[in-house]
Amino acid sequence: MATYTVVTLRWGSEAEQALRNERLGALGPVETVDRPDQVIDEVLRTVARGTPVDGVLALSEMVSYHASVAAAALGLPGNTPQTAIRLRRKDLQRLALSAAGVHCPAFAVVSDECELRRAAEELTFPLMLKPAVGMGSLCVTRAETPDALVAAYTDALERYATDRRVVGSRPIFVVEEVIAGQNWHDDERMGTRVSVESVVADGVIHHLAVTDKLPLAPPFREVGDVMPSGLPEGRVDRIGEATTDALRALGVTWGATHTELMLTPSGPVVIEVNGRIGGGVAELLRAAAGYDVLRQLGLAALGRQLEEFPEFTGHAFYYTPQAPEGEFEITDIGGEEELAALPGVLEVVRAKSPGDRMAADDGTIAHPFRVLATSRDFADFFAQLKAIEDAITLELAPVSPRRVQ
Repeated sequence: MATYTVVTLRWGSEAEQALRNERLGALGPVETVDRPDQVIDEVLRTVARGTPVDGVLALSEMVSYHASVAAAALGLPGNTPQTAIRLRRKDLQRLALSAAGVHCPAFAVVSDECELRRAAEELTFPLMLKPAVGMGSLCVTRAETPDALVAAYTDALERYATDRRVVGSRPIFVVEEVIAGQNWHDDERMGTRVSVESVVADGVIHHLAVTDKLPLAPPFREVGDVMPSGLPEGRVDRIGEATTDALRALGVTWGATHTELMLTPSGPVVIEVNGRIGGGVAELLRAAAGYDVLRQLGLAALGRQLEEFPEFTGHAFYYTPQAPEGEFEITDIGGEEELAALPGVLEVVRAKSPGDRMAADDGTIAHPFRVLATSRDFADFFAQLKAIEDAITLELAPVSPRRVQ
């Protein structure tokens, strides 16, 4: 019987950390660390105690590179550290995808204001600014003019310097042209982006699901995911082919990937590839297909092929409502009992309390609630989504943005 030693980073709200530790505790003893590099130390300590280590599995991009270093040091299956860093750093990823001819937006890599102004001259506005190392839409901003781009960069540097999710990372940014999306659903309630959830075992790529997205909250915050996609099979196949090209260009041979794509008139355009299972994807796969993706990832970490693949019996979705743009203090929040009583709702997590602040620039992680539910079909999904929105109470008061001292 397999045994696990679990290492997790301390981050997010206390409620989210407690839920994470509770779930991970079902696998084995949990060690909580404060920095990603401490993951390597914990793996090596396990070996030093005489405990055999047959595989290393990372479930967060914050530790994926360090897990690959540990696996390589022990001669275990895993992506090379070079591939892992390309999956973690969007600047190196963009360069690799572009060199391989994978369809992605025009871009520039910037590490200071001079390079930023040069990018503003060479690229076509509107432009998007994003950190090379980031997550949850942290510091992702759209700029319509050169002055707006410089202002966004200055603000992003301040926020980036204090965010624990990217502690120790250099403030390198990618500036890229905004991709004009097309609604392939022919339904304005759906977004123009999708993600592909994949597992790779010894170079064999398996796309487990395509996940549809609700329209983003400004500037670029996730509001909801629906699995599996409601798109026609032919369009799903095109999305899978574009994802396969990207994974091969990056040299991915092991583990999970979460690839985000924009749907356009000329086909899917790769936004980014992440070297981990997507946030909430394990729960969506379990709810919609009864599929244990963590077991399959464990098999891949041990150097084995997958045993089974998802067979969907309905849809599952996450809903993470977002505040308007700006910064606010929560004066009232509620609705947990009403949400939990709704048909199809499986889980309700309240991530904020009265007195907490919500800032759009903090990204998707600033959401006050996370709701997991199932639906029979897309008509049922939209009806449930409306009921969930109506059940949530959230009152906000504008506040002055906090600045780094």
